[in-house]
Amino acid sequence: MQVARLFEEAAQLSPEDADVHIVLGVLYNLSREYDKAIDSFKLALKLKPQDYSLWNKLGATQANSVQSADAILAYQQALDLKPNYVRAWANLGISFANQGKYEESIRYYVRALAMNPKADNAWQYLRISLSCASRNDLMDACDSRNLEVLQKEFPL
Repeated sequence: MQVARLFEEAAQLSPEDADVHIVLGVLYNLSREYDKAIDSFKLALKLKPQDYSLWNKLGATQANSVQSADAILAYQQALDLKPNYVRAWANLGISFANQGKYEESIRYYVRALAMNPKADNAWQYLRISLSCASRNDLMDACDSRNLEVLQKEFPL
């Protein structure tokens, strides 16, 4: 990819420019070169360790490369920096679901939905996890978007 090559050259010329490493990480992620993307995001994080969205990008890339356990650590770092970061809460749910930990994933989806009840994708993911966890007794609460019932059953 020619664009990536240009940014690789830019990274060599300006190794302290976190934004160049971030763009490289996104480009590598898009081309499914996850190991290179992870390395780029980690370099950027050395320069911008307080960037919660960058921690989330690292987590998403790790999750894409089937490193869900590592992704969880990155998402938790993002949430330490920005506790109300809905996307990171939902991404934690996805990572736990990818590991087959459906009950745990439900807790994180419910937490994300408590902050943003209009997140339709999170409702869909929640429904899948409820089904996989054999919690069909809560499908009506999910379908009616009754967060009160879900929060009582799955506190976090």
